[in-house]
Amino acid sequence: MLSPGEPAPDFDLQGTADGGVGAYRLSAATNRAPAVVAFVPGDGPESQAVLSALADADWASVSEAVAVLGVLPADIDDCRSLAAALSLPYPLLADTHGVATQFGVRKQDGSVQRAAFVVDQRCRVRGATVFDETDGTAPPLDEVLRGLAEL
Repeated sequence: MLSPGEPAPDFDLQGTADGGVGAYRLSAATNRAPAVVAFVPGDGPESQAVLSALADADWASVSEAVAVLGVLPADIDDCRSLAAALSLPYPLLADTHGVATQFGVRKQDGSVQRAAFVVDQRCRVRGATVFDETDGTAPPLDEVLRGLAEL
């Protein structure tokens, strides 16, 4: 898993955009604001809890602006369905290019670890956290919020 101080791998992925599809590049997002890049392994209850917690977070309390990007190892149609079901206010990106591997969150069994990275405007990782088993409850976002507040 990438550690604070390391460069975040840039990526171009398709993602949800107001019910449609758009193209997202990490470096473009971080040109405007720091970013939170969150990885989830699928659409199960624990992944939904992470995505919902990110949607409900009070980002304005720690940063004037932040780009939140969810990343799912699925095709764009699955991302659109999940984003719509959860009414996500941020894009859910289809990881069809191995971005999870580049960030070091792909497990040996091929699944993706639930994790989030704070990426600064120079595209460097400033914080990283793993979301352990959440039993479908919202995971704590303290480390993510703290990472943003320190920028």
